[in-house]
Amino acid sequence: MDAHYRTTPADLRQWLDDPAARSWRAMIGGKTVGVLWGAVEGGLSEELATQVASGRRRVRGHLLPQSLASHSGFPQAASQRGLRIIRIAVAAQARRLGIGRSLVAAAIAGADREGLDFTGTSFGGSSELHTFWASCGLKTVRIGLQQEATSGEYPVQMVQACGAEGVSLIKQVRTRLAQHWLVLVPLNWKDLEPELLVNITSGLPSQCGPDAADIRDLQNFGEGHRGFQLMIPVLRDLSLAPGFAHWLRAQAEASLWCRAVLQGWSWPELQKEGLCSGQRDGEGRLRGLVDELLQNGPEL
Repeated sequence: MDAHYRTTPADLRQWLDDPAARSWRAMIGGKTVGVLWGAVEGGLSEELATQVASGRRRVRGHLLPQSLASHSGFPQAASQRGLRIIRIAVAAQARRLGIGRSLVAAAIAGADREGLDFTGTSFGGSSELHTFWASCGLKTVRIGLQQEATSGEYPVQMVQACGAEGVSLIKQVRTRLAQHWLVLVPLNWKDLEPELLVNITSGLPSQCGPDAADIRDLQNFGEGHRGFQLMIPVLRDLSLAPGFAHWLRAQAEASLWCRAVLQGWSWPELQKEGLCSGQRDGEGRLRGLVDELLQNGPEL
């Protein structure tokens, strides 16, 4: 029950009855202080995997492989076999000791020994949970388009590849996500919390950095000679430039950047959120951020 607010007795029955279930536990002094429940998914036939990826079929179970195949467009995601971590919980008195990460590490090692292609999980997205899974070595591969009715959070899926085929697949999925990211964010995730957005963005594969014309525009914007509206394409592309998002995470105006640049909020929306006092103030803050980047940020 500590693992998830939606855990029910039916989940316990599924855990105990499912032959695909895999379990790990952590013990201190002979007492169980942590448990991890996972399930092996995927392994669909090539024909069925192709139908799943095209949206023509959906089979029961296999949440993570089917989701990756249908939303990322790679049929092999449903053909490969992976371990999905369903629940993980650590007793209250044993938390903050690294037990959760140790359980995940044991599950990843177990999946590797079993010859699986990846280990992954799906959860209601929050910056705290994303930070935990990222600290375990998992990388973002997908965000759902609809907020969960119960939590109001967007589902986030993260994985770590185990074998050569898994490594190849996950690299392709993440590269494609990064290529589409700047278009998808303002269309689908305008309400995603800024801290989670910048954390996910910083973990995506970097795209090309700004060219000479972009640098000139950034310099002019930072000095107050170029308008924000004309700069939006350059600023959005900058978000995926090597090293930028990591640098942005430590800046005071990171939330303003996420809302104004990546998510496309209007100035009245930004003002209502308390991120600026109006357009002049907001643009001034973004200009200062760009100027600081050019002066003391990572090399572009």
